[in-house]
Amino acid sequence: MNEVNKELELQGFPTVSALNTIRQDMDHIGSSYPDICIVDKKIGRNVTYSYENPESSIFRLPFNDDELAQLSQCMAILSRFEGTPQMEWMHSFIERFKLSLNIDVDGKQVVGFDECKYLRGKEYFATLLSAICNKRVLAIGYKSFQRGAVKEVLLHPYYIKEYNNRWFLLGREHGFDSISHLAFDRIEHISTVTGVSFIENKDHDFNDDYFSDIIGVTKHLENEPQKIKLWVSPSLYPYIQTKPLHETQKLKNTDANGYEIEIEVRPNFELEQLILSYGDGMSVLSPEGLKEKIRTKLESSLKNYDLVHVD
Repeated sequence: MNEVNKELELQGFPTVSALNTIRQDMDHIGSSYPDICIVDKKIGRNVTYSYENPESSIFRLPFNDDELAQLSQCMAILSRFEGTPQMEWMHSFIERFKLSLNIDVDGKQVVGFDECKYLRGKEYFATLLSAICNKRVLAIGYKSFQRGAVKEVLLHPYYIKEYNNRWFLLGREHGFDSISHLAFDRIEHISTVTGVSFIENKDHDFNDDYFSDIIGVTKHLENEPQKIKLWVSPSLYPYIQTKPLHETQKLKNTDANGYEIEIEVRPNFELEQLILSYGDGMSVLSPEGLKEKIRTKLESSLKNYDLVHVD
């Protein structure tokens, strides 16, 4: 324990005051690293502990070729964030892996992701991630599509979500209980706020059920989840069957004219846009309010075509 405490002090960590902590750490090594074995040997009244294999070390864990190839791909994916302001840590992290594990992260990437290269706001990713991890309140200059002027938002940030090639920040606006979602591309500036205590997120589990009853990121708590019945054309259904609109999707009926499916979600803007994106291959059967809203948007779209004049 004395030797461990010397090393902990050198590295700036709190020292250990109970021998049980040392014993539990060694038990943890034995259970968490199957290739590592610690043996004890009694010498007189004392007991010594050592690796069974003198060449072993929890700091020198072996990787096989498959693991190195997979890790290389992970590093290549992470390297996409290099060059982003305030992501210097990513560069040193990748360089460390290159040197210590001989990984070629500059090699050919074999996994591709759909992304918008010209999306505004990606430069805020590191700042927002750091604020969430360090529980810092932010002052965000935000310009929504509906508002011409920039609004100053005091936000307690909790979560970052990607949907449809856009990034969103979710958090609690100071003075409100509901969750706000801010699109990265509408952020004008960000600064850290001092003198305001960070409000912990104790009401929503973003990694579990928060998004389970919606499509996208917009969640209106005043809208209860509803059963949405949709007609799907025979030509479109194979795509909808293999890539469901939502996890609650069920096939309710089928005939020669098409398929009737049902999902149970809270209506929101993203749901409307998703339905419209399938064009004449999908229509709303119920509820009536959503059906009329989609009908109105389609009629408006047709009017736009009638207004187009080609010289």
